[in-house]
Amino acid sequence: LLATLAFSGTAHAECPAQKRVEEVIAKFEAQDRRIISIQPTDYPGLCEAHVQLNGKTHIFYTGPGGDFFIMGQLYDSNSGRNVTRDTLEAITLFSPEEMNRMAGLSAFTLGQQGKVLYYVTDPQCPYCKKGVETLQKMALAGEVQVHFLLFPLASHKGAREQSVSTICDKKSLHDFESGYRSDNLCADGMRKIDATRDLLSQKGVTGTPAYIFPDRRFHTGLLEETELRRRLGLTTAGAAAPKPPAKKSP
Repeated sequence: LLATLAFSGTAHAECPAQKRVEEVIAKFEAQDRRIISIQPTDYPGLCEAHVQLNGKTHIFYTGPGGDFFIMGQLYDSNSGRNVTRDTLEAITLFSPEEMNRMAGLSAFTLGQQGKVLYYVTDPQCPYCKKGVETLQKMALAGEVQVHFLLFPLASHKGAREQSVSTICDKKSLHDFESGYRSDNLCADGMRKIDATRDLLSQKGVTGTPAYIFPDRRFHTGLLEETELRRRLGLTTAGAAAPKPPAKKSP
C-alpha cells in the first residue's frame, strides 16, 4: 500500500463527479462495486471516495478532476494520526447479524454484567495483554462483559496453532495468556478461528488488539482506560458520584 503524508489545512477541495469515480472502479475485478460517498477531506485539493468492493469498504483519495486515485494510508503530519484508519472505523458498522455470529465465535468471557464488548486478541501480542489487564479490572467491577475473539496474525509463527488448540482443549484465558499450545487441532477449533478471521478481515480489522463496541463500531490498537471508558459511555475511574442537590432551608 502507498502511505501518503498530508499537511493540515482549512480549505476544502471541489470533488469529482460520481460518474468519474464510477468509471475508475468499473475497471476493478471485484464483481460487487458500489460508491458510498465522495467528500472533501481537511486537506487542500484532496477528496476521499468511500467505495465498497465485494462487501468491504475502501477509501480512495483523489483530486478535484479525478485524474488520479490513491489507495493507501493517509497520515496527518502534525499529529501522526492515521486518518484513513480513523475514517474507516467511523463509517464501518458490524450488522446485528454479524454481532450475533461473533457471540458464537467467542473463546472466553470475562464478567457477567455491564457493557458488552468484544476484544480481538492474538496469543503473541504484548499490547493485547496490557489491554486484558484493564478489562479484567473493569469486569471485576461489574462494568463490562468481555467476549474474546482469537485472531492469530499470520506474521506470528505458531499463533494459529496456539489459538486452535486453546479452543479444542477448552482452556481458560489464563492458559491462553500463558502461551498454551498442544497438538490438538480439532475441526471445530479450526472452523472458529477461520470464521473469526474471515468476518473481522471483511470489516477491515487487520491487527490486534481490537475492540468492538456495543454501537457496532470497532477500533484497532490498544486503548488507555480513560478512552475506553469514554467510548463505552462509562464514568472515569475514580470519579466521584454527583452530589444530590442541597435542600433549601424552610
